[in-house]
Amino acid sequence: MSITLSNFGLIGEFPRGIRNCTSLTGLNLSGNHLYGTIPSDIAVILQYVTVLDLSNNTFSGNITPDIGNCQYINVLKLDYNDLEGEIPSRIGYLPRLKTFSIANNYLTGPVPLFFSKNITAESFGNNPELCGKPLKGCEDSWIWKHVDRASFIKAFVIGWILKLEKFVTRMSYTELENATSGFSEDYLVGNGMLGKVYKAILPNGWILAIKKLNDWENLEDEFVSEITTLGGLRHRNLLPLIGFCAEKQERLLVYKYMTNGSLDEWLHSNEVKAKILDFPRRAKIALGIAKGLAWLHHGYELHVTHGSISTRCILLDQNLEPKISNFWEAKFWSKNDSALSWSLFPVAEYSGLGSYKQDIYCFGVVLLELVTGKEPHELTSSRNLFDHSPCLLDADRDLLGKGADDLILQFLELACDCVKFFPNERPTMLEVYDRLKNISQGRRDWIQKISSKYD
Repeated sequence: MSITLSNFGLIGEFPRGIRNCTSLTGLNLSGNHLYGTIPSDIAVILQYVTVLDLSNNTFSGNITPDIGNCQYINVLKLDYNDLEGEIPSRIGYLPRLKTFSIANNYLTGPVPLFFSKNITAESFGNNPELCGKPLKGCEDSWIWKHVDRASFIKAFVIGWILKLEKFVTRMSYTELENATSGFSEDYLVGNGMLGKVYKAILPNGWILAIKKLNDWENLEDEFVSEITTLGGLRHRNLLPLIGFCAEKQERLLVYKYMTNGSLDEWLHSNEVKAKILDFPRRAKIALGIAKGLAWLHHGYELHVTHGSISTRCILLDQNLEPKISNFWEAKFWSKNDSALSWSLFPVAEYSGLGSYKQDIYCFGVVLLELVTGKEPHELTSSRNLFDHSPCLLDADRDLLGKGADDLILQFLELACDCVKFFPNERPTMLEVYDRLKNISQGRRDWIQKISSKYD
């Protein structure tokens, strides 16, 4: 399905409600009066987009790197806007991109390397500060500026390594290579956006999970972010980072192995596992995730936002206790809610409050998956949970009729509060945690009531 609203005289920011069109593959909003930034989660809003035309508007700010996650996109037109900053290198890696136009903006820095040979100099016209093929070469001053930044990043990594060795074990590449039989496919347990994950068995019998970052892209920022976040934080609902390796071009992160995999696998990949996750277990998992996030948002002296909470980054230990992972988009915030500027970490395009509220929105989607059993792209396909008062018809039928329907409805209502369109209408993470504690207490009372029948 495609939507074409070019030259309609539309005024306002990007219409985020378009996310409700779950089968949308084409969107043309060119020739209007739209302003503001391109949404930082554009790949979530337009999961299956193949054609995106936002040209001839007044969009401003940086181009969100998340566009690089639109894996199906063939045509991307952003010309004749007020965009600034650098073109995210991820856009160059889009495998299906055939047409790309960014002309007549205020962009700077190097042009990414593109897979497609159809993208010519005309695609970048009237951006005087852009450089690199197919445009003029980048000046030495610009190159040296970025060489210095790269050197600084390297030095920063080494500095953090020295500090974090108190908390996180530095491991040799050879040791990890041996523990995975040379990173054999037989040991492969996952394949994420940043790299592959292997199960490793050390000589002392310890079982670990090793994330081997892709060596064909620059992931130094993400590597540092993961170490500085998980390496310095300890909470029972955060995945323990217990080791790392930085040798030559290799970047590896070593975690405690979670025997039960991800929450996404339990909910969506195996019907038997999904049935094992009855409502009491789902409520307990939700409470654990909320406890971890509430501690990050409110309980640490430098507040932390995760940035990309999903069922895929929630891992389950042998007792189905949830552990939050994937902190490569995490950000620290000072007490006045201004993002700490590390110069090398990605800086949020939204305010501190918006960053917290984005976490809460994503957590709300996790709650909806828990109570409905549906994947995110299915949540709006029939009844729109985002725009109507929730009812038990929305819940997973396997959870209903067992004496906890009122608790399930409370759970569903909380989930819908978390995904409200306007961020200031969403609760804080502490409020979410308190409401889930009340639901959890009701869950315990219900379990005791059921158990007493068989005494």
